[in-house]
Amino acid sequence: MAYLKIIFYGLLSFIERNPIFCLVILLLALFAPFVIKWALWVILGLLAIPLIALLIFTLRFRKMQRDVNNQFRQAGGASGFNAGTGFGGFANMGNGMSLEELVRQMQAQADARQRSNTKSEPKTTKIDNDKSGDYVDFEEVK
Repeated sequence: MAYLKIIFYGLLSFIERNPIFCLVILLLALFAPFVIKWALWVILGLLAIPLIALLIFTLRFRKMQRDVNNQFRQAGGASGFNAGTGFGGFANMGNGMSLEELVRQMQAQADARQRSNTKSEPKTTKIDNDKSGDYVDFEEVK
C-alpha cells in the first residue's frame, strides 16, 4: 500500500508542477479519435500536395514538349528527320546539296579569298627608325 501512495503523490506533484502539459494530455486522451482523424488528414495532405505539384509540373512539361514538336513540324523541320539516320541537316536546303558538297564549296571560296588577299597586298618593308607614330609634344606659336 505504501508503494501506491508514493506513486499517487508523485503523480499529484507532477500535475502541480506541469498543469498545462497535463491538461493537453487529458484533452488528447478524451478526444484522441477526433485528433487522430485530423492528424492523419494533415499527414495525407502533406504527402499529397507535393505529389499533385509534381503531376502538374509533368503535365505542363509534356504539353510544352508537344507544342514545340508541333511548331517544329509546322516549320518544315520534320522533313529533315530521317527515321533511323537522324537529322538530315543540309539535305533539305532546296538545291539538293549534300553536306560534303557544301563543305567543298565553302573551302573553295575560302581558298579563293585567301589567294586574292595575298596578291593584292603590296609588299612593303618597314623602316625600324620610323617614328611617325610616336607622340610629339609641341607648343603653339602665335
